[in-house]
Amino acid sequence: MVHYRNQILFLLLILNFIYEAIQLTTLIAEKTPKQFHSHFNYTTQNYPNNYTGEWLIRTNGDNHTIQANLAECDIESVTRKGKTMCSWDWDILAFYNGNATEYIYIKSTCCNGTLGPIHGSGSELYVKFTTDSSTSKKGFTISYQDFEPAENHTESSKSSQSTAESGSSTAATVGAVIGVLIGAVAVLLTIVVIRAVYLKKKNLSRVNSKD
Repeated sequence: MVHYRNQILFLLLILNFIYEAIQLTTLIAEKTPKQFHSHFNYTTQNYPNNYTGEWLIRTNGDNHTIQANLAECDIESVTRKGKTMCSWDWDILAFYNGNATEYIYIKSTCCNGTLGPIHGSGSELYVKFTTDSSTSKKGFTISYQDFEPAENHTESSKSSQSTAESGSSTAATVGAVIGVLIGAVAVLLTIVVIRAVYLKKKNLSRVNSKD
């Protein structure tokens, strides 16, 4: 039983890793602005409760950064004494420099005023949206783009081409990793089942031999 328990825990760890990889959406910023929404069915339904959305925006230009803007925003907030307030215990949208494991806080909002442009200081901008168990609203739309320093303008055409190629490569790599992980889980499950059947037959053989 202990042996089977260890195998099950190992499988659960792999499944959790796959879930987190799928949950995090990687985006590539380019010179032309792009957009993403708070949730999949943004135009027809409010965002779900107890939900976490994560986006990692990257740029591959030399010394380039990322600029993000809230094009639309409607998430839970509370008004007290005429002042709209946010809380980390409610629904909150936060921006960080860096990636999902190593990041530095920049700003957060619950659409309670004009946030203004969010400028990352590096080549990655991590965005995280979390909701509580109550009050679901429309959500948000974020516009993002590659922000090129003035001294790099002469290299803009080369940077755009490099960003597009890197975006395609990143998407292909992520897809391949997820495919390999799913295949590994399937193989491990097959091994566990085969071993269980084998041990069961072996035990039956011992019982029959004693008889």
